[in-house]
Amino acid sequence: MDTQQQKPSDRAAQAELFEDPEIVGTWLQLVRTFSRVAGLLEQAISRHGLTIAQFDVLATLHLREGVTQQELASHLLVTKGNVCGLLHRMEVSGLIERRPDPRDRRANRIHLCPAGRERFRSASPDHDGLLRAALGHMTGHQREDLVALLRQIEQTLLGTPRP
Repeated sequence: MDTQQQKPSDRAAQAELFEDPEIVGTWLQLVRTFSRVAGLLEQAISRHGLTIAQFDVLATLHLREGVTQQELASHLLVTKGNVCGLLHRMEVSGLIERRPDPRDRRANRIHLCPAGRERFRSASPDHDGLLRAALGHMTGHQREDLVALLRQIEQTLLGTPRP
């Protein structure tokens, strides 16, 4: 519940606790919304035997097959330290394979295996359907505005503009 929907007594209590209760209320709504969407996505993806991180790897490879492990790590929603273990588990499961880079013996190129390609294809409709349910009621302009606002927060926190 944002600060405008709260009872006056709740807003008064928040005003005593926080210097700027509207900012705190906005932050809480952002966190609540993210948590709900992430939880629902995790449930939808887990029905296909995948975690969100594994789905993210499969989706990235679906779009950019043959990336290096380092390139993949820069695109994922997990920390770089988790990438090695994540890729190892996915390789053991037959979802991906690491192949030596013919031009750089220090690097591996990551490829989808047929099972990984199929798992991605089976999970994608559930993933996309949930995102459509969450965001589909918004106009394209509203989604663009939301992305711009979220990028503004990110840029402020990072201190560097994003293209």
